[in-house]
Amino acid sequence: MNSLKKITFGLMAVGLSGAFLACSSDDDSPGIPDGQGRLSISAQANYTPMVVGKGMDNALIELSSFKVNFSEIEIEYDGIIDEDSIYDGDDEIELKGPFEIDLLSDNPVQLINIQLPNGKIEEIEFEFEKSSNAQSNLYGKSMQMEGTINGNPFIFWHDFEEEIEVEFEDGTPNTVVYNDENGIIIHFDLTAVLDATPTVNLANAVDGNGNGIIEIGPNDTDGNQALAQAMKQAIKAQIDLLDD
Repeated sequence: MNSLKKITFGLMAVGLSGAFLACSSDDDSPGIPDGQGRLSISAQANYTPMVVGKGMDNALIELSSFKVNFSEIEIEYDGIIDEDSIYDGDDEIELKGPFEIDLLSDNPVQLINIQLPNGKIEEIEFEFEKSSNAQSNLYGKSMQMEGTINGNPFIFWHDFEEEIEVEFEDGTPNTVVYNDENGIIIHFDLTAVLDATPTVNLANAVDGNGNGIIEIGPNDTDGNQALAQAMKQAIKAQIDLLDD
């Protein structure tokens, strides 16, 4: 049996949902060759406006956008279904981006929808990378969050570059592709991030340079660098996979 360890696909970054078929849960979908299925990968963030902090040092946090940039996405298999398949537990499919998206949307944002061999999906890997699009307000950054703190505008951003491996939550069965169509959502729980006190407390963010915008970044001029580091770590800890 041949062994193919990695297949690489090149994809455009934004607006891919219109270029692929929509995902459904129907089995034996027409047009899919035997031994293969389709997999849709989407991403979404959730949050609830909330008051953070205690006593007089509290603040109402409201978000308007949360943008991220992924340089690539990898789908890793955990075992095969068809004995004649060339895929085994070490195989992966690598999808080249960039994928630059705003995750605060009413519906999950579809990143890709591809045809792939039958198998059990073990995990999804994606790599945060600084955007190289000079026309984007995410240029030079890998993520950016915007909103208000007690009505005052704030921007959190970071330029870290790191590969993240995400598995299904405990008790959630892995997605199995078997001659059908399946969907996975990369889910960011921003409600848990905002509520991660005392490590993350946006009530402590300051507008150090007095320009009317609270900036929180690794080298901001407002003095919120430690908070930026804490937010980055909290966001990384609140990512999981859901069935679509």
